[in-house]
Amino acid sequence: MIKVDKLTVGFYGKIVLKDISFELPDKQNLVILGKSGSGKTVLIKSLLGINLPESGTIILDGVDIHKADDELVHAAKAHFAMVFQNAALLDSFTIYQNVALPLYERGQMSEAEIEEKVDFCLDKVGLKHTKNMVPSELSGGMRKRIGIARALVYDPAYIIFDEPISGLDPITAKEIVYYIAQIASERKVSVITITHDIRDLEQIADLVLFIHEGESRFFGKIGDIWQNQDPLVSSFLA
Repeated sequence: MIKVDKLTVGFYGKIVLKDISFELPDKQNLVILGKSGSGKTVLIKSLLGINLPESGTIILDGVDIHKADDELVHAAKAHFAMVFQNAALLDSFTIYQNVALPLYERGQMSEAEIEEKVDFCLDKVGLKHTKNMVPSELSGGMRKRIGIARALVYDPAYIIFDEPISGLDPITAKEIVYYIAQIASERKVSVITITHDIRDLEQIADLVLFIHEGESRFFGKIGDIWQNQDPLVSSFLA
């Protein structure tokens, strides 16, 4: 479970997030919604322990990530995997090497176990046949799917998707949403999606946090946001 209570984050005297509060239960899926520059990425970096808060708390699976000892905090952060907007693949590595890299870094599995895990994760995104290729041989949508496979090899408790369909054509965007929805529906991890796009929200979200200019304007079930009377929320959804 993630519990954020009255989180305030600022830089150089300017407040970027103000009194953000929400709870994400285990195996629930959250969309963080808002315009570009609203504070979504700052919030995610705060969850990952990159940004220090001015005030407030972030409790990750019972650990206060800004007050607990380093060993507990490191273990809590290891529960996260991130799928970056640009996939962040290494061009000189094969697809297999890109996906396997986190497992080699951990040094906890044999070569045979790593190969089995990589094949499984590539198969989950329909790209097992690409493992001997390099990123330049793949389309943008395929590279994003490889990013998803790489996140899955961690066996994380939480996967964060950073603007997963930004800049994609409608057909490719729908394909990416399909794979995110498949992961979300399995209820093995909590999916956290940062987006300013309202397409197909119901497929990937149980809960929605809407942020405007660093403040929470809505937090609740996906079905309730459409009836919200806040004019800023209504205008965004329209």
